[in-house]
Amino acid sequence: MTSKLIPIRLSHLLGQSGVGAIVRGPNALVVVHDIREWTAPDGTPAGRAIPYVERVRAALDVWQQLREPPIAREGKGGQVDGVCVPVSRFPRWARCPNPKCGALFRQPWFAQDSDRPVCTSCQRGIGPQSILEQVTWVLADSAGHLDDVPWLHLVHRNGSCEHRDRLSLREQGSRLRLRCGACESETEFRGDERVPFGKTRMQPWTRNDQVPHLEATQDGNSAQVLAVNDVRAYEPVAAVAMVIPPESRVRKGTAVDRLYRNSLDRKRIDEARTPLARKGALREVATRYRCAVSDIAEALKDLERGYPLYGQNFTPGQLRESEYDAFLEIRPDQQPDEDLVTHNLTGGWQALARADGASADTRRRVMGVSQLVRVDRLKAVMVFKGFMRLGGEPIGDDPQLVPPDIVGQSDWLPAVELYGEGLFMTLDEDRLKIWEQASAVKNRLAAMRARFEGSGPKDPATFSPRFVLLHTLAHLLMREIESEGGYPAASLSEALYCAVHPKPMMGMLIYVAVPDIAGSLGGLAELAEPRRFLGILTRALEHARWCSLDPVCSEHEGQGPGLLNRSACHACALVPDSACAHGNTLLDRGVVKGDTDAGLPAFFEMP
Repeated sequence: MTSKLIPIRLSHLLGQSGVGAIVRGPNALVVVHDIREWTAPDGTPAGRAIPYVERVRAALDVWQQLREPPIAREGKGGQVDGVCVPVSRFPRWARCPNPKCGALFRQPWFAQDSDRPVCTSCQRGIGPQSILEQVTWVLADSAGHLDDVPWLHLVHRNGSCEHRDRLSLREQGSRLRLRCGACESETEFRGDERVPFGKTRMQPWTRNDQVPHLEATQDGNSAQVLAVNDVRAYEPVAAVAMVIPPESRVRKGTAVDRLYRNSLDRKRIDEARTPLARKGALREVATRYRCAVSDIAEALKDLERGYPLYGQNFTPGQLRESEYDAFLEIRPDQQPDEDLVTHNLTGGWQALARADGASADTRRRVMGVSQLVRVDRLKAVMVFKGFMRLGGEPIGDDPQLVPPDIVGQSDWLPAVELYGEGLFMTLDEDRLKIWEQASAVKNRLAAMRARFEGSGPKDPATFSPRFVLLHTLAHLLMREIESEGGYPAASLSEALYCAVHPKPMMGMLIYVAVPDIAGSLGGLAELAEPRRFLGILTRALEHARWCSLDPVCSEHEGQGPGLLNRSACHACALVPDSACAHGNTLLDRGVVKGDTDAGLPAFFEMP
């Protein structure tokens, strides 16, 4: 068998194709190895260290260094240039697709030294020769364990048999029958069986000495058979944070920037034992940087003073507040190549309400939005924190998270820089306070709140009437932007800024970002121009009034995951899962459009 390079997006390696995920390659299913194997030939991490993310790490409560996944490219003659992210073919069992055969084989590609092994049972006369197909079931548990389905155990529950090479899985009508040809044991295979497992919870690519030995659960039956495409088999956990001042304002290419990025140069200067040796080291670095020795000396002083944060402290929980302030801050001296470039268009937006001939509806809509900001350039950092299977095993108030290195000892995490653009807006706080105090608003969301609080460990501050309003409005705008700006909804993302204490926030960022510095073309930012945005907002509110599934959708008491939506379905308010930061939950078109008969006020129709 020969190794093959499977192309994949960097952002996918931090999502559904991350560590521990089963990925469909050109000819086989494979599982992605943990980051202990993402190394260069000398054993060091192969990915590039991401600079200027101290504030991101602090805000996300991450102490590890952030590094990009390694990048490899296929050159001439099929030669691979760079370090690949290693994968293994998994599941390790394959099945004959011939309905009269269904023979099961373990790793037949090794036995036949072929990427397309054939069924040897069929060759013995059972039927025509068939190319084997990998089985599409795995065994997983809530602590993160992943392994092959124990076919021998399933078919021999009440006995034992040593002949693993006589197993078959055949179709009988709409059902599957698992059979051992040696002892003739047989059982139905449903694809959701629960089976016991040992104390060592393995991953397909690990050995016994690579993972900790854990105590088995009391019932001994927490491992479950799942289809490889079952969403419970793999749930990645990633966090995204924006790069904001002062780190977004760093001047790239300056002496201090280059010295900050190059730890070896700093080490060489620091290890100079005498003034003469230090002077020589400074001169050598200055020559390579093509600058004066005084520039290097000044850069060292900047680093000693705490460049680039200069003593600013960020703590977990300040992520949203600091980003919110950064989008609203007016920086008259900003440069177009900074990592956050914004233009506040609120003046032009409010002028629409004062224009001659402006209708009452236009004035109410304009006054409902207090700030409108065009984001010409932004940079976000996506950090992969780990993954879960079967929802994760509860530890205290949080589910168990399998870290990217499996054992939780790595000093770095996979991350990727995303570049893009967007629009940012905030809702009027005074009007919002009046709207959310209406008894009809509270009554409409009471059942949703109860289901939210009973749906497992969650931040209780997430749920509020203002959050449901903001989240639903963001989805309606994204759907309208898809038709107005030509952006597929799956390429859009949302970031919601909603809080009452300690600081009132009611804003949203709708943006597009890709792992490419040339990913911004200006199309989405242009939609923030006041007149164009007014049209988008108006049509979004009009579409909120009616759904093709009404009256069923409007009258729904609960739908979607965990019944955490009211009037929201695929025909009106849902967006692709990749575009929603909250799993397409906590949505209700009713709080946006209002209901006069029920006394439910519409936010954008209030005086």
